[in-house]
Amino acid sequence: MTNLTDHLRRVPFFRFILPFIAGILAGYFTQPFPLFVGLTSLFILFALLVVFRQSGYRTTPVFGTILYFFLFIFGWYWYQQRQYRPQPVPEQTTHFAIVSGFPEEKTNSYKTILQILPDKQNILTYLEKDSIAAGLTPGQVIALHRPPTAIQPPTNPGEFNYREYMIRHSIAYRFYLRTEDYFVTSAKVRLNLRQQALVIRKQLQNVFVRYGYSGDEMSILSALVLGDRENIDPEIKKEFANSGAIHILAVSGLHVGIIYFVFSFLLKFLKTYRKGRLVRLFILLSVVWIYAFVTGLSPSVQRAATMFSFIAISENINRQNNIYNTLAASAFLLLLINPMLLFEVGFQLSYAAVLSIVFFQPLIYHTIYISNWWLDKLWALLTVSLAAQIGVSPLSIYYFHQFPVYFWLTNLFAIPLTTLIIYTAFLLLSLSFIPVVAKVITLFLHIVVKALLYAVSTVNMLPGSIISNISFTPLMLVTSFLVIIFLTLFIVGKQRIYLQLILLSLIVLSGITTLNKYQLLTQREIVFFNIPRKTLIAAVQRKAIVWISSDDSVTTRKKMAIYMEPFEQMHGTNASVIIPLSGKRFRQFSFLCKKNDMINFAGMRIWAQKKAEIPEFMPPADLIYLHKIDPEDITKFKVEEHPAMQFVTNTPSFPDKRSKKPEKSKMLPENVYSLPDKGALRANIFISDKNKKSGIKIGYITH
Repeated sequence: MTNLTDHLRRVPFFRFILPFIAGILAGYFTQPFPLFVGLTSLFILFALLVVFRQSGYRTTPVFGTILYFFLFIFGWYWYQQRQYRPQPVPEQTTHFAIVSGFPEEKTNSYKTILQILPDKQNILTYLEKDSIAAGLTPGQVIALHRPPTAIQPPTNPGEFNYREYMIRHSIAYRFYLRTEDYFVTSAKVRLNLRQQALVIRKQLQNVFVRYGYSGDEMSILSALVLGDRENIDPEIKKEFANSGAIHILAVSGLHVGIIYFVFSFLLKFLKTYRKGRLVRLFILLSVVWIYAFVTGLSPSVQRAATMFSFIAISENINRQNNIYNTLAASAFLLLLINPMLLFEVGFQLSYAAVLSIVFFQPLIYHTIYISNWWLDKLWALLTVSLAAQIGVSPLSIYYFHQFPVYFWLTNLFAIPLTTLIIYTAFLLLSLSFIPVVAKVITLFLHIVVKALLYAVSTVNMLPGSIISNISFTPLMLVTSFLVIIFLTLFIVGKQRIYLQLILLSLIVLSGITTLNKYQLLTQREIVFFNIPRKTLIAAVQRKAIVWISSDDSVTTRKKMAIYMEPFEQMHGTNASVIIPLSGKRFRQFSFLCKKNDMINFAGMRIWAQKKAEIPEFMPPADLIYLHKIDPEDITKFKVEEHPAMQFVTNTPSFPDKRSKKPEKSKMLPENVYSLPDKGALRANIFISDKNKKSGIKIGYITH
């Protein structure tokens, strides 16, 4: 225990950041900060400190408790003070807005951020594809004649909470603008620092275009070197994710580290001079932040630049620096500036990876001694990948529900090639004014980029390269990190209690995993998804899912994947089938069959007609799905004559969403469930073991 205490004394910021993070979490999960309770608690602790001091007792433990409690209270208070609270956009016929960044080309539109004047509130904006939208530049002022709409929370199970994600980035509204909805004025505002960085990045991208880069090579080069990955083909992204190299595409700690460590090595000789350390520090900080600037000052590169700035300061000023204290100090500063960063996946993965590499890599590396220099460097590179995975695997599986089996193999090629690409690309940018030299560099860079794409694609095609759709609950995530934390404490403290806690955590994790598998194997539900003008129904039996769709299987898989894939991940299934709603009959499933418009799912009778009309005869069923029915037709239809039936429709109660108070004549009856109004409907089916035929109980659960 003494050994662990000694380690903690050397890392004061590590001790400070833990209660601060706990306070941020308390602010996230609770109601507005109770100022009276916090101040009263601090007053009581301060009074105890005075009493202990006058009585002659040691005050160090009490002072430490007060400090940690203060950091906890401050984190709680600071999170709720810094939390973004959307303000209503003034209702007026014409809005003026500043273009914040270059438009990003999407399939059917251009995407950018507009700042509504006068308060400069950020609005996510999609523009109709044309030459006007494509030519917008940061700082331009446009006039528009359409009110923004609020970004809505998810309405389907497993769906990504895009509203929460955007609010963390201080955006709560969005525009959909056609060409006639806006026009570009002659006014232009002064660019801020980040917009200037985007302009410079665009100019550097034009250098690549001038020397013949296009398509996948151009998108990969822009992502690796300049931090712009918006134009990467989705299939390329998927290959990098499946092979365990997705972190390479986002300019972050790896890329800044490549720049930092090479310059740190080249400037090592300055340490021998009297003022050499300060000169070395100035150059290193300049290089790191210039690189951050030319890559657009994205949040991930700002985070990495801050981290390495602290490392540079600690290394060049404090001769006995502690890397854990330095990392904790950089994280503390970042959270002090923006406590919302704690909930960013990139922030969590960055610090988990770096801490894991710093602690576990030397332990793994020294397990094997290799005399050959090249093999030793290869082994060192492999141990970095293995160490990083220890820290990031629980987070990666929790957020992305997959595990790349050959991550270690991919990184053996990807990291050296990425390093080569970054330095060759900057050499090209530096010497682009000399065409003869630049063309030679371009030829070499083409080869290296193609080699990276080939290596990633080859690994991706290996059998069993990815374990996908892993069901991983928040409780499993917490327990996994407890195992890693207790393992770390055992290595540091060598105490038996930590070994016992490791075994206990593994037992708990095993129990949670078993219970989760049991729940997945016994689940039985049918889900009606809320998708505009479409029908998508999921029938879930154990780990099998049958999708019933208004479109054919190819169209459904292509256009509705954003709803289907998260749902399949949530249920931990790789076995799903798509069948059309219009099909007359199907009997290939033991738990699901269809004859004409009647679907029988595990004893539950669902009548689903694709025709957009109310039938003259309503068949006996547990649930009736009305597809694309006009609200007036539903109100005319006397559903109250069928009180035992549950009606579901993808028709809103009133078509005009801006209307706050619909007319009573247009309101839907109580037993008609409107998917657009209330979100997806989940019907869980519970079957009694004693009497499977008569023990059916249907429970309706609103998402």
